[in-house]
Amino acid sequence: MKVALVGAGNVGTAVAALLARKDHEIVAVASRSPESAAAASKRLGADVYAVDELPQADLILLGVPDAALEPVSAKIAGRVSGGAYVWHFAGSFGPSVLDAVVDNGAIGCATHPVQACPTVDAAIARLPGSAWGVTCSDPAAEVRIVELIDRDLDGYALVLPEEVRSIWHAAAVATSNGLAAVLATGETILADIDIDDPMRVLGPLAEGTLQNAREGGGGAATLTGPVVRGEKETVRRHVNALRDRPGPFMQYRAAAFLIVQAAVAAGRIDEQTAEEIMAEFGR
Repeated sequence: MKVALVGAGNVGTAVAALLARKDHEIVAVASRSPESAAAASKRLGADVYAVDELPQADLILLGVPDAALEPVSAKIAGRVSGGAYVWHFAGSFGPSVLDAVVDNGAIGCATHPVQACPTVDAAIARLPGSAWGVTCSDPAAEVRIVELIDRDLDGYALVLPEEVRSIWHAAAVATSNGLAAVLATGETILADIDIDDPMRVLGPLAEGTLQNAREGGGGAATLTGPVVRGEKETVRRHVNALRDRPGPFMQYRAAAFLIVQAAVAAGRIDEQTAEEIMAEFGR
């Protein structure tokens, strides 16, 4: 296909690069940032265009912020040919934000990758193997988009109703940022006892925990530690040791609450045990 990139963000640029590796032709790059446009143009070997001067393309990737989706869709509507695909990557929005191009005969698609992409290079490395939530304005088109993601992006694509996309996105945000926040909790606690490089201590543990979850049936099935063993005395020792350290104590209590709730939901501990463990924080 002929592919145009509008908005040279990390995900959009990476998707264009991955598609180029599969012999799709990148015909245009457009971005409100001249620096980003130039960088993407160099990487992709495509000319830079103004948004309202895009050449014809079979697929237009919208790598723009969520708030820009509707206005950009309206701006490019006159440049999109009938039957072309217009993709955005926002997790909580469906194709309805692309009504301007859909009204002109294009097919609007919401294709959200469940991955953390801090840079273009990281996105290129991480997107293969990642899951994608797909919702298209034309349900018949979803089959082709799923095939394209599976074949050319080496992804795992699932079709979602538009009304559940915000829930889908919430799960992704809770996982990605939740993991980072829990790591930050451990870092705070170790830094408070003068451990200079907390990630050197906690990084391998986090990697092992994630591997356990992937191999053992998920996070709920592989929870371990004093909470799921119902060891209230161990939790009490933690609480007593941290009580005079307000920052670490508050973060540990928040993490303990998440662990307890997950353990109850998974049937690993009962409600009474959960209440007894959390009561340790109020002593």
